[in-house]
Amino acid sequence: MNKKLLASAVIAAVAVPAAAFAESVVYGKMHTSIDNSDYDNGRDNWEVNNRSSRLGFKGSEDLGNGLKAIYQIEFGIRSDGGQEQEAGDGHTTLRNTFIGLASDWGTVIVGRHDTPMKMAFYASGNERLGDSAIDLNPGRNNPIGVFKEFRANNAIAYVSPNFSGFTVTGAVIPGEQSGNKATKTTTATNLFQKNSLDSMDHWSVGAMYKGNGLKASIGYEYLVDQPVATFRTSGELSRAANQKTLQAGASYTMNNYSLGAQYETTDNNEFIIDADYDAWALTGKAAFGNNAVSLIYTNSELDPNGSADDVDTDGWGVAAEHNFSKRTKVYAAYAANSVDNKKTGKDKDPDQDMFSLGMIHNF
Repeated sequence: MNKKLLASAVIAAVAVPAAAFAESVVYGKMHTSIDNSDYDNGRDNWEVNNRSSRLGFKGSEDLGNGLKAIYQIEFGIRSDGGQEQEAGDGHTTLRNTFIGLASDWGTVIVGRHDTPMKMAFYASGNERLGDSAIDLNPGRNNPIGVFKEFRANNAIAYVSPNFSGFTVTGAVIPGEQSGNKATKTTTATNLFQKNSLDSMDHWSVGAMYKGNGLKASIGYEYLVDQPVATFRTSGELSRAANQKTLQAGASYTMNNYSLGAQYETTDNNEFIIDADYDAWALTGKAAFGNNAVSLIYTNSELDPNGSADDVDTDGWGVAAEHNFSKRTKVYAAYAANSVDNKKTGKDKDPDQDMFSLGMIHNF
């Protein structure tokens, strides 16, 4: 009898919160891979890697007259348990987390979110197997990536309604930290006192189109240099290395085949004065029933100081996937990247080849 009462109490305790959160949606993705990386310096290693697994909660409330409140809380989770073999390293990171209002006039959100340039990047349709070894954004576990993307804290963003396939978005991101705007001090080093930056520190815009098999987008981002400025003998502030990035891309799908291209150009790359960066990619995908094959080629060129000391990369990748359902798939991917550093006359980083077996489940 006591066991039955205890069971009933447990069921009741679980059922009450479920009813209380009935308007919320729980969602997520588990993405884990087994990777082998081979470097031309002889190093070879095997890893089990988490690939942007996540857990989220989102919902809305109807406020009347076509207006609704929206929210999202999303955490990144370590589906591999962490980088160390010891347990307990499966820490979380904060992903897109915001509150806002939505209506016929569009959506306004405040919080942590992908910048409009990043939103436009994904809207082009060129990310064929996201977060895998053939991901288009750089990282240790996706060696052929060459394109920038940012998720900004403190974002104030607007997304327009869809007009015949067109959508525009924009955001401003206050720096909320020390910056370059200041008055001269009396110290011998002639440094400037650091004052907080204004609401237009960083900004980003994007425009996207989807229709008739075509996906196309363009995005721009302006990020303000944050370090303390020094005082020149002329009495002027040191020139700020504000980073300016333009991205554009498009893909076209006809029946089961899709082709696309992506381009990026950046001035003052990584906030270094006169450092120019250019990158481009060609992508393709073919679907055969529950199976698909993707091909990626990427190229980048970094001119660090306006000289001939360029750093060039070439990468290519191929992936084959099998979809058990709309939510679950497995895949095999191969990616190879080479780096040519003209300043040193040798590779800046060892050339890398990666073979990856992965599984993705969305819920």
